[in-house]
Amino acid sequence: MSKQSANRHRKQNQGNSKSANNNPSSLAQTSARSAQTAKANGTVATKPAETTTKANGTMPAKPAPAATKSGSTRSAGPSANAGSLRRAQQRKQQKVQSRLEQQREDARSRRVTIITIAAVVVLVGSLITWLVIQNNAGTSTLAQAEQIVDANYGPVDGVYCDSLEQSVEHIHAHLTIYMDGAQVPLVANTGIAPIGVTSSSNVTCYYWLHTHDATGVIHIESPTTKAFTLNQFFDIWEKFSSSSSAVPTQLLSSNGWIIYVNGKQVNTDFSHLQLHAHDLITIAYNSPGIKPDTTYAWQGL
Repeated sequence: MSKQSANRHRKQNQGNSKSANNNPSSLAQTSARSAQTAKANGTVATKPAETTTKANGTMPAKPAPAATKSGSTRSAGPSANAGSLRRAQQRKQQKVQSRLEQQREDARSRRVTIITIAAVVVLVGSLITWLVIQNNAGTSTLAQAEQIVDANYGPVDGVYCDSLEQSVEHIHAHLTIYMDGAQVPLVANTGIAPIGVTSSSNVTCYYWLHTHDATGVIHIESPTTKAFTLNQFFDIWEKFSSSSSAVPTQLLSSNGWIIYVNGKQVNTDFSHLQLHAHDLITIAYNSPGIKPDTTYAWQGL
C-alpha cells in the first residue's frame, strides 16, 4: 500500500470512530454488547451505562436521601414526646394543687365548725349557769318573801302579803268593770293590810297585787318575775271585802262576762287572763254597747 493510501485509510477509520461515538444508537449498541460481554464474564459494568447516559445528554435524578426523611421523623418524634410529657406533668401538678387546695379548704371548714361548736357550747353553758344562778337567787328571794308577816293575812291564791312593796316585778294594769250598764269602781287599798287602813304608818303588809286608790290601777309588785292573773286579784279583793267594800259576787265566776284587752275582745276567763304592763282590761256583765278602754293617762306609772 502506498503512503497516501495508508493515510486515507487511517483518516477513514478515525471518521468512522467519531461517527460511532456521536451516534447514540451506536453507543447504546456498544454498551449493550459490553454489558452482555461483562455478564458472560461474571462481572457488572457500570461505566458504560454512565457513559451512555452522558452520551444521551441527560443525568439521572438523584433520589432524595432516605436518611434525611427518616432523620426528620426521628427528630420530630422526641420533640412531640417531650411536649406530651410536659402537658402530662402540668395536668398532674394541677391535680395535685387542686387536691391540696381542697384539703386546705376542708381543714378550714373543720376549724370553723369546731370553733363554732365550741362557741355555742360555751354560750349555752354560760346561759345555763346564769339561769341556774338567777333561779337560785329568785328561789332564795321568793323563799324569803314567802313568809307570813301578819298572821291575819296569809297567802291568797299563791300571793303573799309582804312587809314591803317589792320592785323586782313592778308593773301596772288598769281594770274597768261594767255591770248592768253601770261602771263599778275598784276599792282603794285593796290588798294592803289591815283592812281599811288609810295611813302607811299603820300598814303591816302589802299583797303583791293591790290598789292604792279607786282609779282602777292594779299594782303588781313582786320579789320575783312571775305571771299573775286577774282572778288572783279578785281573790284578794274577796278577802278584803267588808260591808262597805264587798266584791260583787258576779266576779267570783267568769260566766256571763265579756272580756276586752286593749280594746279587743278575747276568748278567755279570769283565771287565764294574765296581767301585763299597761294592759287596759275592760270586763262587762249584762252591759251591751259599752266601749272598751283603749287609752289611759298613766302619769308616770
